[in-house]
Amino acid sequence: MSTEYAVRFQEMIAKMPETLTMKEVEEYCKNAKKEIKATINEEKKVKKTAVQKKRVKKVEVDDDGNEIEKVKKPLNAYQQFIRDNRQKVKEENPDAKGDEIFTMIAALWQKHKEDKKDSDVDDDKKDSDEDDDKKDSDVEDDKKKDSDNDSDIKRVDDDKKVKKARAKKDKKGYSD
Repeated sequence: MSTEYAVRFQEMIAKMPETLTMKEVEEYCKNAKKEIKATINEEKKVKKTAVQKKRVKKVEVDDDGNEIEKVKKPLNAYQQFIRDNRQKVKEENPDAKGDEIFTMIAALWQKHKEDKKDSDVDDDKKDSDEDDDKKDSDVEDDKKKDSDNDSDIKRVDDDKKVKKARAKKDKKGYSD
C-alpha cells in the first residue's frame, strides 16, 4: 500500500477511542480502511478531471503571420473500413471489449478482401473476354495493314534495286 494510505491509517488509529473492545477495534479498523480508500479514490478522480484540460495546439505560422493549415493524409481502404464498420460491430456485440471488437473487424476485413478479389477476378474475366474479342479484330486489322505495308516495302525495295542497276550501267558506260 502507499505511504499516503499508511499515514492516514495512523491518523485514524490515533483518533480511535481507548475504551473499545477487541471486536470493536477490528470493526473500527475495517471501517477506517474503507473510508481511507474511498477518500483516496475521490481525490484521484478530482485530480484527473483537473488535469484533463484541453491541450492547445501549436499553430504554425508563415512569414506573413498567416496560419498554415496542415492537410491530413487520406485514410487508406483498411482505415475507412474500420471507421465505417466499428459502430455496427459494437451494436451487434455490446459486451465485447475494444480488442475483441477490433479482432471482429479484422475478420470482416479479410472476408471483404476475399469477396473483392473474387468480384475483381470475375470482372477481369469479363473484361478479358471483351478484350480478346477486340484483340482478335485488332489482329485481323493489323494483318491487313501489315500486308499493305509489306507490299509497299517490296515496291520500295524493287525501286532501290532498279536504281542500283541503272547506277551500275551508268558507271560502265551503258545507256538505255
